[in-house]
Amino acid sequence: MALNLFLVSIFVFAMLRVVPGDAAVAILGETSRTDQQEKFREEYGLNKSPLKQYVDWTSGVLTGDFGRSLRSGKNVTTDFFDRLPITLEIVVLSFITTTVIGITFGIWSALRQNSATDMWVRIFATMAIALPSFVLLTLLLIIPARLWSYAPPFGATDPFANPVENLRLFVPPTLLLALGSAAILLRYTRSGFLEVLRQDYIRTARSKGLSERDVTLRHALRNALPPVMTLAGLQLGGLLGGSVILERVMSLPGLGSWLLQAVEFKDYPVVMIVAMYTALTIMTINLVIDIAYGMIDPRIRVS
Repeated sequence: MALNLFLVSIFVFAMLRVVPGDAAVAILGETSRTDQQEKFREEYGLNKSPLKQYVDWTSGVLTGDFGRSLRSGKNVTTDFFDRLPITLEIVVLSFITTTVIGITFGIWSALRQNSATDMWVRIFATMAIALPSFVLLTLLLIIPARLWSYAPPFGATDPFANPVENLRLFVPPTLLLALGSAAILLRYTRSGFLEVLRQDYIRTARSKGLSERDVTLRHALRNALPPVMTLAGLQLGGLLGGSVILERVMSLPGLGSWLLQAVEFKDYPVVMIVAMYTALTIMTINLVIDIAYGMIDPRIRVS
């Protein structure tokens, strides 16, 4: 993980310098004077070579200092932790929705293969995959406004101070954000579960007189779950990307909207801290899933 983070930091840092444009001009404006731009570059170390800038940034990170925002002048670490709860809530709610809908309906569809229920579940999954999340989130704003003259609330509320209002604000958009990922997980779970149900040991378990519940939960589910968990971990990356769209559409002051503004104004320290957070989150989830494999299937732990 440490090596991967190091490589991600080099890649993102290099790509930010390759993108055309000047951070001083982007932030100060086209009409700013040359001496103002030079002073700005000197203050933030932008007049140094890219290698020296990376070394300085890495030295700061090792001491917990991710630098100052080029746009606001504030410590990016402080702003990061101020915005993190909103993005975390979006991602956690979306991830829970994705896994619950995907795994539950995937198993339900597999157990009722070729039935009317199975057909409707597959139709829903196909439609959910075909509709991009930004379309669904836009419809969330347009349809209530046109039909009921209702505009969904914007901004964020403290989940501890007003949990009901917080859930009313976050649940509908996170549900729509999770639909595409849940549909992909649903189809994968269904196909994997059907493959497990055709195995010899499942027929043996049934022939021994075990109930369908025991066969499903104790034998089929535990063997079908590891690859499904892998896909669920990969879906997390998509949900992190989707949170950027959601925060933009719903005017939420999270990491996603912060990142978009940082890219627009070439605010390098902000982009770097969000990129490192995203990489660390995905790698941590994958590590947890790898560890969970052995808890679900003892054969993996032994091997």
